[in-house]
Amino acid sequence: MPSLSSCLPFTAALLMSLASICHADTWRGTAPFCDGSCLPGEQKVGESDYGDGGYCVTGKKALCRNANPACPVTSTKTECYGVVKICENGSADQTGFWRGCTTYACGVCIGIGSTSSALTFGAPPCRQGYVWREAVADDYVCVPPSTRSQAARDNRQAADRRSPNGGPYGPATCKSGYVWREASPSDLVCVTPETRAQTAADNGLAAERRVPAPVNYGRDTCEQGYVWREAIANDRVCVTPQTRAQAWADNAAAASRRSPNGGPSGPDTCKPGFVWREVVPTDHVCVDPAVRQAVASDNGAARQRRVAH
Repeated sequence: MPSLSSCLPFTAALLMSLASICHADTWRGTAPFCDGSCLPGEQKVGESDYGDGGYCVTGKKALCRNANPACPVTSTKTECYGVVKICENGSADQTGFWRGCTTYACGVCIGIGSTSSALTFGAPPCRQGYVWREAVADDYVCVPPSTRSQAARDNRQAADRRSPNGGPYGPATCKSGYVWREASPSDLVCVTPETRAQTAADNGLAAERRVPAPVNYGRDTCEQGYVWREAIANDRVCVTPQTRAQAWADNAAAASRRSPNGGPSGPDTCKPGFVWREVVPTDHVCVDPAVRQAVASDNGAARQRRVAH
């Protein structure tokens, strides 16, 4: 990350005002307690509780337009300086040279070093290849990185897409050709109809794109890579997923493997070539002898495969 000296001197004033003095369209107001206001000579063109940095617990951020709104912004770099999280908006050219446009404080970090980690507030992590959309405050819908970049661009262009004279929805009325994005019910950022449709589709896919939260079943919790066998009721022996699938397949085939005319063990007599599985002594599902041997082995290894041995 380039030096902050060109935009924000790192002095005690940083911790007091945390205000950017770069010349570009700039979100002013510092998360989490925002009181955004534009500098003298700037024009306020929008406000948000998110902007393109940290979330506002109280107050809002102001989008301020000034003498140089043309600085291209395609991504944001972040770095922690003590307890202050610094964001820099800008872009990199084809050679990788970074051009910073605006630098501002956007959150809080843990630690006292110059590069400590940013705070997280229990938001659900995304599966590999996805990131939080962050179109509005607390928007933790997981999307491809390109979709998050699009959401940030739409946020920056929001003021220009509203009807300057208002309309049926007051100041939130969109210009012709645009509709509300509706990442959440209160999201009135104006976007193309295609973007709104994509937003709705991403909302529908949100659950399957998150990393599933680990479930704790107490002493019956299996170590990673194992699942309950579930061959019979309350069978919580930990086995591989393939073994569980085998148990379910054997259950489905049980009737076809019994002797139709009974035998020494009555109606539970197996056809030749099959034996009782014996997950427990009363388990009379008929299986291949190799399966019964594997069941006995899994029963013997059950304790070692639980999280709490």
